[in-house]
Amino acid sequence: MSKRGSILIYLQVFCVLLLLPSLATAQPADKPTGWSDGYVYANGIRMHYYQAVPAPEKPTIVMFHGVTDNGLCWSTLTWELQDDYNIFMVDTRGHGLSDPFTTADDGDTLVKDVVAFVDEMGFEKPILMGHSMGAATVMRVGAEYPELAEAIVMLDPGLGRGPGGQDDDEDQEQVNDEETEEREERDGPPSPPQNPDQLSVSMFGSPESLVAQNNYSFEDLVALCQRQNSKWAMMDCHYWALSKKQYHGAYSSQKWQAMSGTMRTGNSLAEIQVPSLILKADASQQDRETHKEAVSVMQDGELVHIDGAGHNLHHDELRRTVEEVTAFLSDL
Repeated sequence: MSKRGSILIYLQVFCVLLLLPSLATAQPADKPTGWSDGYVYANGIRMHYYQAVPAPEKPTIVMFHGVTDNGLCWSTLTWELQDDYNIFMVDTRGHGLSDPFTTADDGDTLVKDVVAFVDEMGFEKPILMGHSMGAATVMRVGAEYPELAEAIVMLDPGLGRGPGGQDDDEDQEQVNDEETEEREERDGPPSPPQNPDQLSVSMFGSPESLVAQNNYSFEDLVALCQRQNSKWAMMDCHYWALSKKQYHGAYSSQKWQAMSGTMRTGNSLAEIQVPSLILKADASQQDRETHKEAVSVMQDGELVHIDGAGHNLHHDELRRTVEEVTAFLSDL
């Protein structure tokens, strides 16, 4: 049996052993064995992070997740990379166990959070990796702080023709959330669903509706994840469910700008000087051409579409994601 095949089997057994207590009690799973977590005060807030099995002699990777997720949502990808890298997974402001958004936050705040975290942790030239909003954030860091990182890895950032490089579906998602807020201001927040099949998760809405999502049972959230994401590992669904229970939310339109403003990346791709990898979800040929045109301005960039993957491509197609990330990082 190949080494990779052995690792895959070990991972599957590990996931089952890890999750058996949680499955029995319908409680959130703890972090994987050998991992640790901690806090650092950076850019005016307490930021929480997870660290995989320490490998201080190896290159450092710092990971930043997307909206409503938390640091543990990187777990299956991190598990595949941790033998060769010293990996830290940050709970973004307003997510996980990090402090919530404040009225002073704006579209630059999350970018400054990344810079402050790297500085406070004393990292020298780490590799920055982000997904979705996190991808947009590290894209901007690479452009605006060119000396900070050794390389930038972006999982499914917006590369469309929307404002600031956002894809059309990202723009529509924001519109839908704003319409939800307006409806709730008029009619009041919706009553919690009585049927678990009616559960839905939104990234934006009234404080009452966002807190109602936090009160969904862990068991129901895991089941929702499994129904919606047939390709995901059980570990992915457990940490996805945990992240939804921890999501602070942006409890006003002003605070939402801290997230949506971060994702308006402008001409950041053209200004990144370090080696960069962009992994995009599967897309039509027309969209792929649009993406190729968008990244043609990069000085040292690579674009790869992951066939068969949706927005959460590191969950949908973990093996292919690992192969592409590993190949890119091995050339640094």
